[in-house]
Amino acid sequence: MMSKSGQSQQQLFDKPFQVCPEYQYAGTAVTELLHSVETPDPQLIYLYGPSGCGKTALISHLLPDYLALHPEANCEFLTASEFAARFALASSNKQIAEFQKALRNLDLLVLEDVHSLENRSHTQQELLSVLDEIHARGGRVILSSTKPPGELDHFLKKLTNRFHGGVCAAILPLEYQSRLDLLEFWADTESIPLRTKELALIAQKKEYSPRELHAVLKQLQTVSRINRQPLDARFVKQYLQGNLEPPRTSTAKITRAVCREFKTTLADIRSANRSQQIVLPRQCAMFLSRELTDESLAKIANYFNRKNHSTVIHACRQIQNDLEKSPGLRQQLSRIKQQLGVYLL
Repeated sequence: MMSKSGQSQQQLFDKPFQVCPEYQYAGTAVTELLHSVETPDPQLIYLYGPSGCGKTALISHLLPDYLALHPEANCEFLTASEFAARFALASSNKQIAEFQKALRNLDLLVLEDVHSLENRSHTQQELLSVLDEIHARGGRVILSSTKPPGELDHFLKKLTNRFHGGVCAAILPLEYQSRLDLLEFWADTESIPLRTKELALIAQKKEYSPRELHAVLKQLQTVSRINRQPLDARFVKQYLQGNLEPPRTSTAKITRAVCREFKTTLADIRSANRSQQIVLPRQCAMFLSRELTDESLAKIANYFNRKNHSTVIHACRQIQNDLEKSPGLRQQLSRIKQQLGVYLL
């Protein structure tokens, strides 16, 4: 069974992707790991590159082939922060054995944002044990990080040695032609009527990551539809110069988008339910409402059936703190903004 906290399998694979030259080495390494019928050698791939460079997209693009070859495989796709949270919960509930059994029996573990485990020695030790057990059983592991193993200063030496023992592949920033090719691919597959001339204007922005390039296309499409303006060179230039205002939104629209992202319901998110599965999306909705609307703290609190606006203040502080530690959460909020057409670059 394939799972990923906060995302469905369908959601994970739906976004179209094209392997650019900058991804060739990493893509070949991951493909060989996933396509091997026998136990691969090595059994671990460590991908690294800046946040938003396409690590998740590359892995997600190649995983369906593995699932087709191994339909009964026991797989898990999660972030290192989720791994740490599960381990902490199991520890507090005295269920370490159950936690270990669930992960150590995996045929494939995909663990993102490994760098977020810095200074967490107990969690690192548990991860080391999990990796060793998966390897002993002939399983496969794909890890991703914003840092190469040699720059993980506050990691157990044995754990970084495991990372170095696999294939370490850097994902480099895209060159102009790759940015343009990717934009043309997305425009074609998602029926966004932008010509090469207009797409080249976007591709010239060197600082845009693949995630941001896709976000630009989606927002251009949304703003052009709402403003009833053609997607021509003049419109694209106005957007890139910051002369086009994104569409206005509301707490209600934001909350519905959050519900879609986190696979929860509007009733739950506005209820008194305090389970983590509901608290996180509720706090995200409050945070985005504060960021993207002019609504007062009291009005936002009232929408979520809270009597005191201090709940909103606490939610905003909590999410802001979490964003500094979790690239995965940043990606989720970025996707929500894309849905709303208010992605701010």
